[in-house]
Amino acid sequence: MTADTTELSAAETPPSRHIELVLAHTHLRLGMLPLARTELETLAAEGALDSGGLVDLAEVRWRTGDLVGAGEVAEAALKGGTEDPVAFVVASEAASRDGRPSEARRLAMRALAMTPEKIDLIFAGMPRSSVWGPDAHEPAPTVQTLFDRGPDPVPPLAESHPDEPNRGSATPQSSPHPMTLGLWAGDEEEDPAASTLPEPAEAFDAGREALVEGSFDEAAFRLGLALRLAPALAPAVLEITDGARARSLILLRGDAYRQAGHETEARQAYVIAARGGLPERRSRVRMKSTLSGAGATAAAGLAPPSARADPDIPDEAEPMAATDQSVAEAEPVEPIEPAAAEPAAAESSAAESAAAEPVAEAAPPEPDATEPETEPIVVTAQPESATEVEETQPAVDDEVTDQAIEDRAGEP
Repeated sequence: MTADTTELSAAETPPSRHIELVLAHTHLRLGMLPLARTELETLAAEGALDSGGLVDLAEVRWRTGDLVGAGEVAEAALKGGTEDPVAFVVASEAASRDGRPSEARRLAMRALAMTPEKIDLIFAGMPRSSVWGPDAHEPAPTVQTLFDRGPDPVPPLAESHPDEPNRGSATPQSSPHPMTLGLWAGDEEEDPAASTLPEPAEAFDAGREALVEGSFDEAAFRLGLALRLAPALAPAVLEITDGARARSLILLRGDAYRQAGHETEARQAYVIAARGGLPERRSRVRMKSTLSGAGATAAAGLAPPSARADPDIPDEAEPMAATDQSVAEAEPVEPIEPAAAEPAAAESSAAESAAAEPVAEAAPPEPDATEPETEPIVVTAQPESATEVEETQPAVDDEVTDQAIEDRAGEP
């Protein structure tokens, strides 16, 4: 009797589990999912999980969002011969997610056959697939749903009275259409052409033409539209807008820089556009006006003497006049006697005619030793006609001219 009781108690006592498996199962039942999964994953890496530990690991993975890993562990537990309904539920959900509705339905039916009243407790608010029945705790669906407008009312048949004329009814008749609008009942059909986007290449060409014509705002709009439709056109937009001064084009260059990945250049372009344009443009206008006034003054100061002098007076006449004046001041003029005034006048006229003749015709003769030497005549001044003649004729040597005057004066 004692031996039979001892054998029966030993057979009814469940096999002892590892303390860490029991602790992990307790944490799972208390809802401490992160801690329970950490403990179970550690035991799985050590290979210390039994069939109950595999079911616990599948459940904790499923409740933490890892349905793929939970399905793998549940299939391993089912292959090991476990009959836990949690394993069937997790395997059914994994099969439904993988697109195997037949297998998911088969596993669900086995779980429902085992514990039909505990399925809602197993899910405990977890989302379920379509293979399961509706949740008993969810509210029942209403009759009218979002898109159910109900049957259309049938208009009453009007009684025909051939003997009486048609009269307007005092009570309004119901409309053949429903009185309330649905979700899309008031939407009109849209034109397919209205939702067609323009081609980026066409918008880019239109922007380039507007830029050539000088329509900067239109060019910025067209190029910006092309840039938004095709961001790959950013280098081309930067190339054709290089050196742009308009604010809209500078803002467009900032967008193109950002599309090309140059964030620093884009921010600089935005700052310049916010300030109204490039700063060197305004300083260049002020500098240009300053330089124009200074350039005029410098041009007046660096002009050649011929540009500053009177054009009616030749440049070469001034030094000659000064030379004649200096000669007249240095050498005193000898008084001419009245008796010699007439020959002196003749000699001066002869000197003027000799100076007017070319050098080739007035070659000086060789001096004769027998001829008496005469005193040189000092020419104090020349008339204006002689000065004009000297400007047009080639210059004659002073010594040759004096010798010619002496020779002509000695002739009878």
